[in-house]
Amino acid sequence: MLTRHQLQQKITLLEPFTGDDTAEFAVSVARELLNCMDKMEILEKLMATPVKLPYCSASPVCEIEAGYAAGVNDCREAIRRAGYPIEGDA
Repeated sequence: MLTRHQLQQKITLLEPFTGDDTAEFAVSVARELLNCMDKMEILEKLMATPVKLPYCSASPVCEIEAGYAAGVNDCREAIRRAGYPIEGDA
């Protein structure tokens, strides 16, 4: 796997070759790749946002359906608060 450190080393090695189109292109691509790696890291952190679902206790048999519906609504709200859209939301 290519690391940021390896890319930075290649950039440092190739920067002195300013008249060489291939070297300049390689430096440009390496810098863009570093930029993309930074963006990916930010996005991975955003996607890893934990969702804390509410605690639900067991209900008597006569309240199972109502408890289930309330639990689903509570969980949907927790997911929204974490910043994730839910299908059907406008």
